[in-house]
Amino acid sequence: MTTDETIHHLNDLIRTCRDGELGYRSAEEAVKNTQLETVFAGYAKQRAGFARKLQAEVERLGGDPTASGTVTGTVYRGWMDLKSALSGGSAAAIVASCETGEDSAAAAFEKVVNLDISGQTKLLVETQWNQIKEAHLHMQRLKEERFQNNN
Repeated sequence: MTTDETIHHLNDLIRTCRDGELGYRSAEEAVKNTQLETVFAGYAKQRAGFARKLQAEVERLGGDPTASGTVTGTVYRGWMDLKSALSGGSAAAIVASCETGEDSAAAAFEKVVNLDISGQTKLLVETQWNQIKEAHLHMQRLKEERFQNNN
């Protein structure tokens, strides 16, 4: 894989991380549960950190890092806002939306991990992918708890 192709894929992951950061910020604002607010704020901060590290890697490779998320992410956050409004800010619905977002993030990172990248770049992407998979499992557990408790 060429360096330009690697940079392109890393910029896609930066967008994914920005989308995740903004999605979690939206969830934090929409949910009416202090514990979940803390969880969402932590994941928003984590994704911002992921984006910064990916941007630094793009620069190390000689590229120009992107700074924003995707149009899809903007649409997703709008959908989550609508779902939250319709459900009265239901924690279960908001957690389910976050879990869906984690599905997308995990798939985006898995795609890049499976490409022909190596060294420092591969290590960075794999490390972040593993943390996203952990967050995904956390969202699944929270979703199950919320739907069982109906809140």
